[in-house]
Amino acid sequence: MVKRIPVIVVSGFLGSGKTTFLRYLIEESKKKFGIIINEFGDVGIDGDLLRGCSDCATNNEQCLLELNNGCLCCTVQEDFIPSIKLLLKSNAELEFILIETSGLALPIPLIQALNWPEIRSSIYLDMVIGVVNGEAMIDGRPINNLDEINSQYDETNIIDHNYSINELFEEQLEVSDLVIVSRADILEDHDFEFIKQQVVKKVAPHVPIVKSFNGEINLNYVFESGIIKNNYESFINEDHDHNHMEVFSKAIKNEYFLDKRDFDYQMSIILEGLDILRIKGRVWIPGKLMPLQIQIVGKKINTWFEESPSNCWKPKNGGLELIIIGFNTDSFDILIRKIKDKFNIYNVPKLIN
Repeated sequence: MVKRIPVIVVSGFLGSGKTTFLRYLIEESKKKFGIIINEFGDVGIDGDLLRGCSDCATNNEQCLLELNNGCLCCTVQEDFIPSIKLLLKSNAELEFILIETSGLALPIPLIQALNWPEIRSSIYLDMVIGVVNGEAMIDGRPINNLDEINSQYDETNIIDHNYSINELFEEQLEVSDLVIVSRADILEDHDFEFIKQQVVKKVAPHVPIVKSFNGEINLNYVFESGIIKNNYESFINEDHDHNHMEVFSKAIKNEYFLDKRDFDYQMSIILEGLDILRIKGRVWIPGKLMPLQIQIVGKKINTWFEESPSNCWKPKNGGLELIIIGFNTDSFDILIRKIKDKFNIYNVPKLIN
């Protein structure tokens, strides 16, 4: 009998802490994972952040696959099923497959795709984990600047947008078997109880809701727990025709750099008045052994120094590489111009479409 490999799906809205949790899971569990990351844009920042923490991913490039179409389920035959098959073929000792969804992805179509005949004899969906931003949920929102993002979304005037940010967030929760509340370090006990009350309304009664700081949780919830893992089953055969937010992405590379404090300050000024959903990337600063990692959701800026893979783009001296995600490309052009003006860049940034 062919061994079926369990699949763990990790979903959550933009900036909720999915990648941080996955890094902890991979490092601490010491299990052999195949990893699929689904995101927007051609620059695999999240993949690079995971490569350094997994023996499997470090030793075998085919153990970590990045699909940059923004919606796995819409390219099932072209991308998703071949990726699953490649993971299974290339990694004989595989124990689990991890799938990190895009922060704007509807999880139900992906769950249905895992049941396609071509792969269901080789894999099975073991668990869906939803990650929520504890800092934002203090205000009862999935993201800190929800009103601003909803305003951007409404202004796009695209007819086939038929669901809201809140509906997306609720769907991510309703299929979850475990909910992780990130940024627990800033949560008082009463804050966490308030967040639990908000989340409980959107999940099955038996679903555990746990705190996480820097991605850390008790991994018994994932591997040893007797918790019920079937909240997604009612959706597997459900008709679920879905449309998407039309989201765009663009990469920018140039040879300008700023140190951490200056970058944080200047970017906070640049982002004022711009409709940008997400920015991620890295800044290479002369004299620093590691690049400055960049993670921005709306106006929330998070930066830290961390090593990157040896084969990623690196300028000769200093430079910056960013992937920009948003509802309209006009804001991208303004952002790039502001970076040029504010950072006093003399060479026009190289754009990658």
